[in-house]
Amino acid sequence: MPSKHPKYGDATYLVFLVEDILFQLPLRRLKQSQYFRDMIEETHTGLEGEGNSDEKPILLRGITLFEMISFLDATEASFLDGDPQLTFNQWAAGLHLATMWGFDDIRKKIIGRMDVAILKVDPLDRVDASLKCRVQKWLHPAYEVLCKRDKGLSNDEAQRLGLQRSAAIWRIRESVLSHKAQSLPNRSTGSDQPDLFTIIKSWQFGGARDERENRDANSHATSLDVMKLIKQEEALKYS
Repeated sequence: MPSKHPKYGDATYLVFLVEDILFQLPLRRLKQSQYFRDMIEETHTGLEGEGNSDEKPILLRGITLFEMISFLDATEASFLDGDPQLTFNQWAAGLHLATMWGFDDIRKKIIGRMDVAILKVDPLDRVDASLKCRVQKWLHPAYEVLCKRDKGLSNDEAQRLGLQRSAAIWRIRESVLSHKAQSLPNRSTGSDQPDLFTIIKSWQFGGARDERENRDANSHATSLDVMKLIKQEEALKYS
């Protein structure tokens, strides 16, 4: 009688229910997660035979259908070559569940896929993904974008960040503004000291009359160690 391979010989599935949709997931894959290993190996307290059929699925609470589908799509895509056509929100939702359920290998692969794509994403979405998915390296670069850009925080952005983080970003932006002002000449007097109108136009409206001058001023502003200021702000620390 042939014996089953210890890793690839088990074709058993468990059935899960998310928002009235059934999912059959292979037991071999589930055992990669500490969360599901505990569920499988310990005595289950639910209905007898729960998870063994469509009639008695295991109910997964606290997650959405979008998150579940995104996790499965991201899991499959993370092991494929090329550029899988998943949106940033799909990757982030998949990473969230991989993190929550302890799929360490899948988590690492998804993060690798997202490392480049996340640079093109709205900085507030980058902050949310960093904190929700527990990826520390994404957090401070996202804050840096908010601190260096010409446009200040919108009302919606300030609401998403909350009072403490918004205040911290405004303090850093004021430091950048002060530093940047030193590089703008006073057009009305020819002095090296900028007038108030020039400073406000440059910062709030992107307003150096000359695009090259504005670019040079921004370059000078970046010589200020913005990342150091971010790391000094308690509200902006990773936790």
